[in-house]
Amino acid sequence: MSAVNRLRLMAVAFSDSKSSLSSSALRSKRPPPRQAKCQFSTAVAAADDYQDEVCDTGRNAKAYQTPNMPRLQALRERLRHEDFQTSVHRSSLSSLSNKTHFTPEIKMPKIDYSSSLHNILTDTHGRHHNYLRISLSERCNLRCQYCMPPEGVPLSPPSHLLTNEEIVRLVNLFVKYGVNKVRLTGGEPLLRPDLVSLVQSISESLQLFRPRDGVTDGDGSSGLVGITTNGISLSRHVKHLVDAGLTGVNISLDTLREDRFLEITRRKGLHKVTRSIQDSIDAFRDKYGDVLIGPSGGSRVKINCVVMKGFNDDELVDFVNMANDQFNGDVDMRFIEWMPFNDNGWNRSRFVSYKDMMTRISSHGDSHLRLERIGDGPNDTTKWWKVQSNEIGARRSARIGFITSMSEHFCASCNRLRITADGKIKVCLFGSNEKEVSLRDIMRQTKKRVINGVKEDDENELSRVIHAAVLKKSFALGGHGNPDDIAMAADNRPMTLIGG
Repeated sequence: MSAVNRLRLMAVAFSDSKSSLSSSALRSKRPPPRQAKCQFSTAVAAADDYQDEVCDTGRNAKAYQTPNMPRLQALRERLRHEDFQTSVHRSSLSSLSNKTHFTPEIKMPKIDYSSSLHNILTDTHGRHHNYLRISLSERCNLRCQYCMPPEGVPLSPPSHLLTNEEIVRLVNLFVKYGVNKVRLTGGEPLLRPDLVSLVQSISESLQLFRPRDGVTDGDGSSGLVGITTNGISLSRHVKHLVDAGLTGVNISLDTLREDRFLEITRRKGLHKVTRSIQDSIDAFRDKYGDVLIGPSGGSRVKINCVVMKGFNDDELVDFVNMANDQFNGDVDMRFIEWMPFNDNGWNRSRFVSYKDMMTRISSHGDSHLRLERIGDGPNDTTKWWKVQSNEIGARRSARIGFITSMSEHFCASCNRLRITADGKIKVCLFGSNEKEVSLRDIMRQTKKRVINGVKEDDENELSRVIHAAVLKKSFALGGHGNPDDIAMAADNRPMTLIGG
């Protein structure tokens, strides 16, 4: 059975459960779940795995009653004992009358984001996901070694990729449930036709989000639309993208040497990438008056460098100096631990950890760079530092960041969801392909599902399938115990087919 069909089954509202499991035995292991007032009409149940409850938010909703649900209790018991789980799941779940069903008249209630336990983007570990990353293309004009094999990857037919209309439709739905930040990735997103108009549409959708009482995220990230690019063709497009509503750009650059650039990307173009960094700084300064954003002083332009032993780990200080000297502290410089994906040859012999990077910077030759720790933003994936002010003088100092996905993962505060170019929701970067489910197929289906004689609209089905996928999100590393397990499982996509 396909993933989408399994999750559609999960979305069917069950009444009184008649499981073959002994409910009395399960209840003896832990107290029954507490009842809670539900704010969203949803059902999540799997015929062969577990059952969940449905909440009726119709105008004439009856008082909620707790049905017998031993399979759901069994699932919760299993989640409590996952080896990597560091805290006990404390979220209360809601229940319903066994006469509850979906009807076309049900309207989406106003969500109180101060208490998002019942939001469809909140998982079983209490994490609310307000950051959506959308891959626009599987194609790329580089062949980076950590991203894809040298021969490239099989690409989906163009008809299998999401259209601009479908992307905006999904963005509108996610914004409705609290997403306030969207990042466009790839492949290379600049290869996407009509990218400027798409950015404008997404920017307009994000304006629907209004933080309560004017409160924004500590890093100023509310209502932002960003893009991650290799920078090869960015200079030609950046001004138009910024005018359309682009608020930030991440540029991948792994070496400052021409020969190494050719080796890692299997293409030429280093000068184009470095030029695009300055062009991006200029475009954002022209638009906003400064390239910095938010109270934390983060830059709208970030340089991402994947560090690998024996390749570019001797260039860390050069990157720090470039950020402060060549770009006058107007960029954020981020070093990323190399991560395992299908066919990228990951192994520990070339892995450089966060601590190793810090050691290399502080003990590099005659350089006397001393970094000082600064604050991180909410849900930040980056540990931020900067060069001590007594070494850099009165000049603006670039933030120096380390993304420690492997050595010190940040899964406990993850707020990210991904949509692949072919329209599948991916709840974890390291999750198995089997956990993906196609939102594209739901939007394109011609035969609607019938519940109690009523045809269900796409938005209700999309909402319930998204909820079901989010509830299956593992606590850490896609359910794998460590980086070696991720590499050995080989059940993921190549990075270029995920979207970073």
